[in-house]
Amino acid sequence: MNIEQTKVIVEKFFNTGVDGNIALYEESLGLQQENLILDAQSDDPETIFRYIVEIVGLNILFYWTEDRNFYTIETERDPIEVRRIYDNPNWDGEREYMKADQDGNGPHTSSAGEVLATFDEPSDIWDRLTINGIHISDILERSVLLDLD
Repeated sequence: MNIEQTKVIVEKFFNTGVDGNIALYEESLGLQQENLILDAQSDDPETIFRYIVEIVGLNILFYWTEDRNFYTIETERDPIEVRRIYDNPNWDGEREYMKADQDGNGPHTSSAGEVLATFDEPSDIWDRLTINGIHISDILERSVLLDLD
């Protein structure tokens, strides 16, 4: 599919210097990155998520387009924390990516935020995590993964 034909979700999401403002497109949403599918040996979102969180133990940073917030699942913490990243109080309203994180450098997996849920076992996250009453599977379907570390 040609990127010019896909739906723009956020007009000015990133700023890439000489390339200017870059939009967030609908085709970027979900757990569809080719490298994740290859690594998890599946295109099933639950299998990919469980591979990332349970097997590899990566932290996840994502942006949920429905509520326009950044979230992190930090698997390195004990217990595991799911946080909504605090907004940057000095955000200029331009690039969406810069609206998150107190230091104004954009969100990262260790950014400060409101703890929404904790989990003792990574295997419980897929089964029990909801945000605003929405299951993580539906959230990730309408989110863009920004970082895995």
